[in-house]
Amino acid sequence: MKLAIQNYEGLEAAAPNPDDPEKFTGIETPDRLAFAFGWIAANVVIQRRYRRCGIDALPIYHPETGWDRFLLTRRVTSQEFKDEPANSYGMIMLDGEDAPRLTTPGGKTILSMGQGMREDPISTLKQMLKRIPREEMPDGKHGGRWKQRRKVYPRLFRAITETLVANPGTVAAREIFVDDRPIDGAYHPLYLHGAALEPKILYDWMMVQLGRWAVFFRTHGGQTIYETERRTWSTVKKQIADEESYEDITRRLEGFLRLKPEVLEDEKKKVSTARAKRKRGKKSEDESESADDQTTEKLVNTDDEVAVSEQPAADNREDTEVKNG
Repeated sequence: MKLAIQNYEGLEAAAPNPDDPEKFTGIETPDRLAFAFGWIAANVVIQRRYRRCGIDALPIYHPETGWDRFLLTRRVTSQEFKDEPANSYGMIMLDGEDAPRLTTPGGKTILSMGQGMREDPISTLKQMLKRIPREEMPDGKHGGRWKQRRKVYPRLFRAITETLVANPGTVAAREIFVDDRPIDGAYHPLYLHGAALEPKILYDWMMVQLGRWAVFFRTHGGQTIYETERRTWSTVKKQIADEESYEDITRRLEGFLRLKPEVLEDEKKKVSTARAKRKRGKKSEDESESADDQTTEKLVNTDDEVAVSEQPAADNREDTEVKNG
């Protein structure tokens, strides 16, 4: 919390300008500090209400106000909830007096948290959680990746939250529109990599961006696409689902955003080394097969005969507590 106040207090709010798209920055929000506080509150919801209840917190960008709310919902968690309202568990609003504010689905303020997150964040966030129902996920078909997603997604969300709080200008989206036509001369990276082959809004990916650098994560951690120095888009050898902690995910995220470019360079070297080893292994195998062929050929010509890889966290482990940072 102290880091959020240190990094975001006093930063000027910015509103989108629909009449001048050239001025779009992606960081528009009614209140920069409430934006950071909102991510911290949303992260607590994910850590305490996602694994067992399936409640997600979707950051929403409004064309007139920018990043102005999180929707608390299960609608995109599983097909079982596709008919639920998009804000069935309320909203975390980033505007208004004493933001962020926990509200009802209709927008009525239940709990104003701005001052409380400054003075007593633990108590304030506990009050917020008490007002969000703890309804266990019902039995049903929640998708083949639900078991993996319920473990990985909270770690990913925490890594993104901590990176965003530490680095003003970082933004993240869970509602991603993918077009099948080029925009400014380039196709959307998720279109290029086959995540959507027609115009579509995706809710099973998360995009994180800082300046010109962006990275896309599948919410179950099984796919990652990042921007290279050549302005192309690349996948990775080791997926974040294979990382053992949120700290490991944070470190890789910092590499993709070039906050710690040495991390990405180290990852590239490991991939290059592995590729070289595979090539050497293939060459050795080919040479061995060639030698066998020569020996066989010699036998045939002479005798006229043919010689017949921290243990993974438990699914119900809470990766974080409500702590005063």
